[in-house]
Amino acid sequence: MLGGVFGALIVFAVMKGITSIGPAYSVSILLISQLLVALIIDSLGLFGVEKVPMNLNKVMGIGIMIAGLIIFKLK
Repeated sequence: MLGGVFGALIVFAVMKGITSIGPAYSVSILLISQLLVALIIDSLGLFGVEKVPMNLNKVMGIGIMIAGLIIFKLK
């Protein structure tokens, strides 16, 4: 049930984001935020999942995506 609530919130946020900041930027933010939350859940072992240690490659990957998003928005 909680997954349905989160799904509805995500759909609502994407709809609002598309109308205010554009589809490419909105979907990019959605993707980066989902990957960031997944990284946090994995590294802390939340919700009963097996802990996966955070390493430099994962952090750099998220950082590069954020940098790309900023560069994309500045153009």
